[in-house]
Amino acid sequence: PVPRVGGIGIFCGVSAAALGLWWSTHIALPLLLLACSVPAFASGLTEDLTKNQSPSRRLFFTAASAALAALFMGAMIERTSIPGLDWVVSTGVGAVLVTVFVVAGVANAVNIIDGMNGLASMCVVLILASIAYVSFQVGDFPIMMLALAGVGAVLGFFVWNFPLGLIFLGDGGAYFLGFYVSELGILLL
Repeated sequence: PVPRVGGIGIFCGVSAAALGLWWSTHIALPLLLLACSVPAFASGLTEDLTKNQSPSRRLFFTAASAALAALFMGAMIERTSIPGLDWVVSTGVGAVLVTVFVVAGVANAVNIIDGMNGLASMCVVLILASIAYVSFQVGDFPIMMLALAGVGAVLGFFVWNFPLGLIFLGDGGAYFLGFYVSELGILLL
């Protein structure tokens, strides 16, 4: 059987880059982002290893990660340019609820497309590369560096996953990457 723990390598790669970024800049953002991602990653990894985590339990922990990021990092969707929804996110509670819904949805979307070798990881690479480019254009270098760290970590996994599928991303990797991508997009705004 093919191991389903590719997310461990990705998490470790992003963690090493985040520690390096924190060490060189003394900005707490990378460490806070990783700390907030732990419930989503751990729940998915537990499912990969034990096969006893229900989908609702994994959804709960992914939502908990999003709520932690909103609470400790202020990572909330506060404007959407969608009539009606802008009214909802104009309040603190509404912004948190919409953000949790979106982050949990993106994390589950990455998990759903993780059925074909390379599909989820290459989609995440393209999204992170786009976030890195936009953050470079607006001068948000910590987000750019975190996005590039994610690209590097996922590409390191990708060479083992595509085309032969020697290792799979697993739920831990998919939930972590979905959380990571959505939070970087929110933080970039």
